[in-house]
Amino acid sequence: MKLPAIQFYPGDWHKDQGVQALDLAQRGAWFELLLMMHDSDERGVLLVNGQPMPDAVIARRLGLDNQTANQILTTLLTYGVASRRTTDGALFCRRMVKDEKLRQIRTEAGRKGGNPSLLNQNPKQKPTTRVKQKATPSISSSITTSIIERGAADAATPAPFSEKLGSKATKKPAAAPPTLAEVQAYAAEQHPASADAQTEAAAFFDHFQSNGWRVAGKTPMADWQAAFRSWMRRRPQFQTAGTTTTPARARTAPKPADPTRWS
Repeated sequence: MKLPAIQFYPGDWHKDQGVQALDLAQRGAWFELLLMMHDSDERGVLLVNGQPMPDAVIARRLGLDNQTANQILTTLLTYGVASRRTTDGALFCRRMVKDEKLRQIRTEAGRKGGNPSLLNQNPKQKPTTRVKQKATPSISSSITTSIIERGAADAATPAPFSEKLGSKATKKPAAAPPTLAEVQAYAAEQHPASADAQTEAAAFFDHFQSNGWRVAGKTPMADWQAAFRSWMRRRPQFQTAGTTTTPARARTAPKPADPTRWS
């Protein structure tokens, strides 16, 4: 099946050192050869009626004399932009051949039902499940043959989707809230000589019981014993914060409503 179009990215063309080493006429000739390879019966290989296209035919298709066409072909082969197949001497583009082979493999897999990971999904599974599959290389990269052959244009295999997101950490279940008796017993154990321990235990229980046993009203409490110890350590701060002091001076008259005043 002949594809109706070929993708072309100017950035790939400009970054290919082999292509940029060519002069304008040689680059134009190579682009025309790529289009002919794309339309060939064996995509990526320059054939005519299933046979390698002779150099004389190539020259005629490019509109050049044989000498000029041969010089251009020699330069393309020397710079590694194009290659010749050892079996029959046909001119071909390495990356275009690789892309076509991969396309045929995936087409055949589609005829057999596609990816089994997508077919055998659980009915309750979300339809957005990702598949660990390599990205399809762009046909446009067939232009950058010299870079591809040297390995500079081959992108690294993308990390599986599960590795990018990271495995979901198992959340520790929240501890069951204590009873008042448990808090009072723990207070007696920690502060046996304190006369206020039981009162503070009741205050601690009432405070957190009212907000659903959440720290600062947001985070579920994971260790109420540690929270009670902190409560007792901070008790002097609570008592200090509860005292009030008389201000040194209070305003006795209302503030003037003069918009020109700043204070």
